[in-house]
Amino acid sequence: MDNLIDQYGSIQAAINELEITKQKLKAEILARGVGVYEGLSWFAEVQEYDRENISAPLVRKLSNEDFVKQVTTIQHIKAVVVKPLEA
Repeated sequence: MDNLIDQYGSIQAAINELEITKQKLKAEILARGVGVYEGLSWFAEVQEYDRENISAPLVRKLSNEDFVKQVTTIQHIKAVVVKPLEA
């Protein structure tokens, strides 16, 4: 048994649980609407704004291959995927 892997998996599981709690709290804060809200030690600001995004699939569909190559960057990614062992 590799303790490093178990430690990593346990931490990831705890983070996942905290993320769920965080998302629930975020939804409650967002429900209050735009504004600034204060706790005892922290404050939160709910903002609303537009963000522009470019659709990569649509660019590929509407452009030629040379253009897509010119505006595409490739990154080499190293990732760790952790999952519990089946009991």
